[in-house]
Amino acid sequence: MTVSAGAAASRGVLGRGTIYTVGTVAPILANVAVLRAVTGLLGKPGYGVVAIAIVVFQVAMMAASFGMPSVITRQGIFAASGVDGARALLVRGSMMTAGLVATALLTAPLWDPPVKESLRGAVLLALAASAFFVVVENSQALLRVLDRPVAFISLSLMATLGGPLLGLALLVVPPGHASPERYLSGLAVGYAAAAAVGLVMCLRGGRPRHDRGDTRAALRMGLPVIPHLVALYLATGALVLLAGHVYDIAAGGRIQLALLVGSSPAVITAAMNNSWAPIVYRAAEHERSAVLAHTARDIATLAALVSGGVALLSPWLMRLVADPGFAPLELVPAVAIVAFGCVLSVAYLANVHLVFAAGRPLGLSVITPLSLLVGLACAYLAGRQSLVLIAVGFPATYAALAVGTAWLRRHVGAMPWNETALLLPAGLGLVLCALGAVLPTSGTASLVRVSVAVLAGFGTLWLARRVLGVSAARRR
Repeated sequence: MTVSAGAAASRGVLGRGTIYTVGTVAPILANVAVLRAVTGLLGKPGYGVVAIAIVVFQVAMMAASFGMPSVITRQGIFAASGVDGARALLVRGSMMTAGLVATALLTAPLWDPPVKESLRGAVLLALAASAFFVVVENSQALLRVLDRPVAFISLSLMATLGGPLLGLALLVVPPGHASPERYLSGLAVGYAAAAAVGLVMCLRGGRPRHDRGDTRAALRMGLPVIPHLVALYLATGALVLLAGHVYDIAAGGRIQLALLVGSSPAVITAAMNNSWAPIVYRAAEHERSAVLAHTARDIATLAALVSGGVALLSPWLMRLVADPGFAPLELVPAVAIVAFGCVLSVAYLANVHLVFAAGRPLGLSVITPLSLLVGLACAYLAGRQSLVLIAVGFPATYAALAVGTAWLRRHVGAMPWNETALLLPAGLGLVLCALGAVLPTSGTASLVRVSVAVLAGFGTLWLARRVLGVSAARRR
């Protein structure tokens, strides 16, 4: 029974769940192509300002969310008030976010001197954009409960790609007026439009209704998640700031591009989480461990193959996002280092599912910041030798997270699962990413990268056929 349940769960994540994954990842990858034009128009110093503003945006988005995007899905599945209660959390959480960000914007005159004058406008725009994007994330959390993949994809496309395209348009028209603030203004307006559409999608056809104590319970679970989410983002964002501190703002912009490309496989696993988490939550308690182990092994294998492919193809991917002035080929090893961290992230995600299912996420507010400090210490020590080695902080953070969340799962009494299922995928990812770091980046010899990447691509197809084909055979 447990074996068939695990196979069915993998089919759900890698089969129908792929709709959510593609819908999340496709616009993000298209956004990478937009960045090539943005970096060319702004140059290294200008894009350095944008990179810092994006860090502010992400941190503010998580801090101002009150943890609601992480709670709304669980509310809709586990709580007595169900979907209507989740709708109420969407409305209340979005209003709380708007109030908090508005307060921050109104107190902007008090920020001097903590925020440099040259960054003031960019930071204000990033804060405004963060409030709108929280509403988008709250809406997507509810759409997962409603299992409306088409609406989810449409909202993801509008939010993730619409804002950057509008920002790019503002850089181009009128000619000669490109600035970081114009690009960030486009982001804010695009996210505002997506937020409005998300609210219409989620509130049409139903009424928000909550049981007494729902909001307090959501805050008790959501607020401790904020330090966890902020620290999780800073696994990459803090490395940009660290590079700016150790070197300069232009170096921060360069390493941000390497982090963007290298962490793209983590975007895929995080997108798969849109279907993975609900499947684990809905599994019968006696089958949940087998479901988690089976799905985690398959997702980790996919992460290893995709991460290896990104590392191997990084010379061409870096040329896609950066012009020669950014010396993109010098950053190829950094991409490979970050890509391996994406494989390690699957172990963290698997343990966190069980922690959330147990309803005891408080420990994450300590475990994740501590793991980030471990990663930053490694990045600082290695990064003083070379800008490329600052990337070491990313896999170091996720290695610490994998250990820390495994301990937390045991501490809160969540059920055990077979974590050794991830050893083979982790080894595969390590080999492929190491090849991506050391193989030649130019000339005929660089074609070896393409050959190995093609093999990884065939491996991905084999995995899909095994998961979907075997599961279909079981149904027959």
